[in-house]
Amino acid sequence: MTQEKSLSALSTSDLSATWDLTTIIPKGQSPESLLDEIKQDLTKFETIKQHLIPTITEDKFKEILTQNENFSKKITRLGCYISLLLAANLQDKDARALDSKLNSFRIELADKTRFFGRWLKGLETINNQTLDDTNATRIFKASPDHTFQLTKTREAKKHTLTENEEKIIHRKDATGIETVTELYDLITNDFTYTLTYKTKDKDNKEETITTVIENQGELLSHVHSDNPSIRKAAYDALFTEYKKHSDKFYLIYSSIAKDWSEEAKLRSHKNSIAVRNFANKVPGEAVNTLLEVCKDNITLFQDFFKLKAKLLKGQNKIQTDKLTRYDLYAPMPSSPKDKISFEEAKQIVLTNFKEFSQSFHDKAKEILDKGHLDSHPRKNKRSGAFCMSVTPQITPYVLTNYDGTARDVSTLAHELGHGIHDLYAASKPHSVMHPPLPLAETASTFGEMIVFEALLKRANSSEERHALIMDKLASSYATIIRQNYFVLFEITAHNLLMNGASEDELCEAYMQTLKEQFGDSIEIPEDFKYEWSYIPHIYHSPFYCYAYNFGELLSLALYQRYKQQKQAGKDFVPMIEKILSAGGSQNPTELLKSIDIDINDKEFWQGGFTIIKEWISQVQE
Repeated sequence: MTQEKSLSALSTSDLSATWDLTTIIPKGQSPESLLDEIKQDLTKFETIKQHLIPTITEDKFKEILTQNENFSKKITRLGCYISLLLAANLQDKDARALDSKLNSFRIELADKTRFFGRWLKGLETINNQTLDDTNATRIFKASPDHTFQLTKTREAKKHTLTENEEKIIHRKDATGIETVTELYDLITNDFTYTLTYKTKDKDNKEETITTVIENQGELLSHVHSDNPSIRKAAYDALFTEYKKHSDKFYLIYSSIAKDWSEEAKLRSHKNSIAVRNFANKVPGEAVNTLLEVCKDNITLFQDFFKLKAKLLKGQNKIQTDKLTRYDLYAPMPSSPKDKISFEEAKQIVLTNFKEFSQSFHDKAKEILDKGHLDSHPRKNKRSGAFCMSVTPQITPYVLTNYDGTARDVSTLAHELGHGIHDLYAASKPHSVMHPPLPLAETASTFGEMIVFEALLKRANSSEERHALIMDKLASSYATIIRQNYFVLFEITAHNLLMNGASEDELCEAYMQTLKEQFGDSIEIPEDFKYEWSYIPHIYHSPFYCYAYNFGELLSLALYQRYKQQKQAGKDFVPMIEKILSAGGSQNPTELLKSIDIDINDKEFWQGGFTIIKEWISQVQE
């Protein structure tokens, strides 16, 4: 017997929230009219050339920075407006057409504004006078919030090409590689997943259930099912689609990786990942230390997987002595089964944020009250979750795909944490409000920890509490070790593809990363060699993923310090507020040193595993 179930049959029947975009573009104003405004401002901005001389006064330089900020805010507003429309509906043809218009204009925009960045770097000779180091230092200090970023801009001189070369590269990106990346999104968004598994009916007769799922986020929620057949079916449904298009994804990824690697060489970067490190404003040595420490701790999670296998087998939830990769996120039998309503989830987050800090609560509530959250999954909506900041004057926007699980409550806390971070940094100028990527996960992961502790307190039994810890350990694996090995795979893949590696060689390289991180703790089915093809970050933002293990370990270390200071009666909040309020206006290495954190120190990163070891000990006991 085969049953068909619709998407709605699996969704949480709960009051959902969709966002209000009129804060970005008010009623009565069209996005096209905003684009016209930007074009007029561009003409005005070009007139600053006459003032760009080394002896420019500090006041005039600050005036130009303000003009640049206001101009940039309008461009960001339009870009974010389009991105949010497409996130809510990837098939929105009007938004896609508008996106195409904006991308075409960005070529002209870059051409006509490039002179300012080149002058700041000391490259462009304007009025026959190049900005020297002494005068650069003088005028950069005139605007303290901008000083660090302007100094980093000047350091980028060694990675900057001639003006004509920069024009060619920008056109190549806009009309080539960005379109290739967009093609990946279009292909994957069209996927429809067929979930097929066997179960027993009320008369104990075997039946086959077939469910059509049109949203990847909803499909992946089933890898957390307590039914092993459903977990396997979810991965089978996922890989069926990705294997069908593996040749396309290989070609797309190969193009992206080669493009990234070739440009890295042209710009005299040491290697491909050095491009990301420079953009993140963190030293390569610190990143290498992070990657190595995470590798050093893989046995911690391998022991966890062995423990999980023993517990699940003891309760007849798996038939073998070892987990398969399908079982990685299997819940414990005592995990909470009841769905948490969306309204209750918001209250859990707000109440516990308030207990930590009134400011955390107020900032999260602002996002919710202003209608800047799109909460539930639906057809054509982007899967996953994110927070998007627009300008300092506009409250950030959050997207989730809420389905009522404890994990979804944590995701809500995580994304609202990003929004809180942005609101703390809203006192900074627009160009420096965004924290560098490794620090961008600080408030989000910290907020998630606050809510996790609250969910532990809500547990009805020690078994349920331990089940939550087991789920959290699986989540920590996904955020720390899994992301670490994504980056290690990227380093290998970029090198392989530059040397003409085939699709099979790429799949084999990915399988080797799985074997290293799992050791003998998990059986890895052959289909998982295609897993790399559905990791969007490696397409959209190469080497982005170490921001996650960086942020998770940093936040775990901070959370450990918070608990220690709370027990000692000390106020921890000002310490984290110092980090969040800085945005991107300070050197992240120096900012963290000011609160006694050294990201170049192996012992610091190792300290981030302290809480994880405590969780494992609690379950073992």
